[in-house]
Amino acid sequence: MRRRLVLSTLAVALAVTVVLLAPVFVVINAATDVSNQNGLYVRIAFIAVFALVAAAMLATVQARQLARPLERLARSAGRVGDGDFTAPPMASGIGEIDAIARSLRLSANRVNRVLEAERSFTADATHQLRTGLTGIAIRLELLERHSDAEVATEAASVLEQTHELNTTLDELLVVARTGSTGERAHVDLVDLVNDHIDDWRPRFEQKRRQIVVTTSHTEKVHATPGLIGQIVNVLVDNSLKHGRGTLAVLVSGSSITVEDDGRGIPDTAVAGLFERPADHRAAHGRGLALARRLAQSDGGTLELTGQQPAQFTLKYLPVDDHSAATACEAHAG
Repeated sequence: MRRRLVLSTLAVALAVTVVLLAPVFVVINAATDVSNQNGLYVRIAFIAVFALVAAAMLATVQARQLARPLERLARSAGRVGDGDFTAPPMASGIGEIDAIARSLRLSANRVNRVLEAERSFTADATHQLRTGLTGIAIRLELLERHSDAEVATEAASVLEQTHELNTTLDELLVVARTGSTGERAHVDLVDLVNDHIDDWRPRFEQKRRQIVVTTSHTEKVHATPGLIGQIVNVLVDNSLKHGRGTLAVLVSGSSITVEDDGRGIPDTAVAGLFERPADHRAAHGRGLALARRLAQSDGGTLELTGQQPAQFTLKYLPVDDHSAATACEAHAG
């Protein structure tokens, strides 16, 4: 896209230069001596080259200013498709792009609320059905001991179906509680972190803060990209609201560590840091609880690894270790 913008601007500049200089050459050719024409032509050529170079520089700057917001918007739209509904607000200064970004955020928030409501309903309904099925199973177990062989056989058959249905409900309950999309893949943590951090830099710059991403030897992890993105957004947003100074993000091995220069976490707040607020109407205090729940549902862990300053570490199993663990579970089963 940037190349197309630069080339189109250069094409316009070249066309304007040709249109303006063509009559100048005609006038020079008709009005000056042959001995002076060559010198004038050289000067005009220098002016034309300078104009084209200036146009190229201007086109590069304009292309960058236009392309960056669109690239961030495209990444945010892609993450919404992956199940990450926590894209930060972007202010590009371009009205049309900002309008699309606002519409995308509103749509993502609506979808997230609908999914949360559906998960809550599924969890409640599944819990009630499991309670009823447990009572039915107990009565069927009694009928399974009936003296009539036909009744006992039929009871055993129905009891087996009841157990299968109970297993299905357990699976639904897990999905409702975790919110996992099931779209796990081999994720490169460096690429994912860089994509998300690029969206947060403008907001940190507005507060005269910066984000520094450091990477060492990394390993791909088996996880859901959208869920990791939500967790990263929660941690970065938490630092933006409550932290100070430079936000340092370290991607090492199969973990992501986030730390800033703020006052840290007081001892009295550590115990309940990842707990949901008791008041369901509370507007704050849900982010870290949600982030830990998402990490656990996706096979990872989120821990407070430092208090002064606050340091959070998100860790997953590397792809090789995850494959080995899965194979062991399958063998044991």
